[in-house]
Amino acid sequence: MLFHVYDDPKPEGYYIYEPQGFYRTMLDADWVMYILLPVLLLAVVVALMYAWRLHEIPKHKAEYKKMRQAELVSALTILGLFEHWVWVIALFIAYMDWDGVDDWVLSIVRRSRESVIKSPIIIAGVEVPGVELEPSVVVTMSNNAAGDTTQIPTVRGQEPRP
Repeated sequence: MLFHVYDDPKPEGYYIYEPQGFYRTMLDADWVMYILLPVLLLAVVVALMYAWRLHEIPKHKAEYKKMRQAELVSALTILGLFEHWVWVIALFIAYMDWDGVDDWVLSIVRRSRESVIKSPIIIAGVEVPGVELEPSVVVTMSNNAAGDTTQIPTVRGQEPRP
């Protein structure tokens, strides 16, 4: 027999809690092993298949979204087999809305640039509001030996005029 557990039936008093009737017959029967072993192997294979499918969720999501980071996510899921925190990073990258993040960052940059461009320029003590130029550069020039200085606004790429 392939899975023969023991030859002799166990004597009375062998078990701490003595099984009675059907349970005793089941414990003494080798044919139960022939049924339980394939069922157990099948259950282990099915569990591993579902675990693999769960593990590959970030990769499939990245491919479905046609992300530029799809290869990175694929590599991170494989590395996640050994280091589980890497799999969490792959999951984060796959489910993150990167276009939304890009739009959010660009809106912040645009708002800050607009505030710099629309800030008033002061020329000889007079404020000139709303000039639509690129950000100006202020050059300080000394006119005499006494240290009297004048601020002259310039536009990028041009020399200041005295």
